[in-house]
Amino acid sequence: MSDKNTDWNHREKRSARKDGAVIVSNSGRGFRKGDAKLDDWLIDYKHNEFTFTLKSTAWAKHSKDAWNENQLKPLIKVIYGDGRAVAIIDWDDFIELKSK
Repeated sequence: MSDKNTDWNHREKRSARKDGAVIVSNSGRGFRKGDAKLDDWLIDYKHNEFTFTLKSTAWAKHSKDAWNENQLKPLIKVIYGDGRAVAIIDWDDFIELKSK
């Protein structure tokens, strides 16, 4: 494994621990998908210095992976170089959260 992959894995694990999420073993390298689970969510962590682009095909794949992982909801957490973080969730999930 390259140093770059090791660094990504370390950052994903650190982010998951900080969020109180459970790390998915061998995420993305086998049957198990996503980086971590937190409550009803399957989280995919993305560390980017300045920008992040999400293609509809990537969102569709993460949504499918989340559903196949015990019907979890998809969530992408983007952590920027300055430490700011944003969450990307499905609009219907947002409406559901808003109504609680």
